[in-house]
Amino acid sequence: MGFDGFRSGAPVTPLPQALLRDLAPKMSDPAELIVTLYVVEAISRVRRYPRRVSLKALRESRSLIEALVNLCPPREVDEAFADGLSAAVQRGSLLQARAVEDGVWTDWIALNDADGRRAIEAASMPPASMAAYGREPVYGSAPEIWQSAFGAPMPPILTEEIKAAESRYGSDWIHDAFAEAVANGARSWRYVQAILERWETEGRDGGDATDRSAASGLESSRYRHLFRE
Repeated sequence: MGFDGFRSGAPVTPLPQALLRDLAPKMSDPAELIVTLYVVEAISRVRRYPRRVSLKALRESRSLIEALVNLCPPREVDEAFADGLSAAVQRGSLLQARAVEDGVWTDWIALNDADGRRAIEAASMPPASMAAYGREPVYGSAPEIWQSAFGAPMPPILTEEIKAAESRYGSDWIHDAFAEAVANGARSWRYVQAILERWETEGRDGGDATDRSAASGLESSRYRHLFRE
């Protein structure tokens, strides 16, 4: 079947120059290029932070499957996809992490750029362990969450204050607020506290501290003044 040409005004997916100039010439397996291109396209459609795509959603892309079938015979689709993703992750063009979402493990893929590294860092933070029975996640204590999020022990001077917050908000909110702080590169208790206070007054769906300004690429939330704390 012939191609009638690109439509004027059709959506365009921007490609990093390094992908075409530096990475593609070094790829010996077309599966790596295909998977990388479809990750770039999928993430370009993510308008809010964190800019990452689930492995499941990527794997179910019909056009990706067709590309692998046509360009990577005689391998099965699953094998070609796994080979392409593994090669891209090993090369360092793509990042992969696993996190618990709604009580189940979710694999995430992101580009290896500043946004992608923050998104994967947040996803890599162990959110919870599964309960022995049922699907409810079991969150660690505040000191454990601090250690996982910030990579350092919780300062003793903050122990009582954070324990009081844990008692007030619950471990799940504490964890999620730390995860959001990590995602924004703000490793500050004041930042975490501001998130918790906002959720308490506006509700979890009342706003998102990770909204970004498309024009400037900077954080546009009310927490911005806390970034240097």
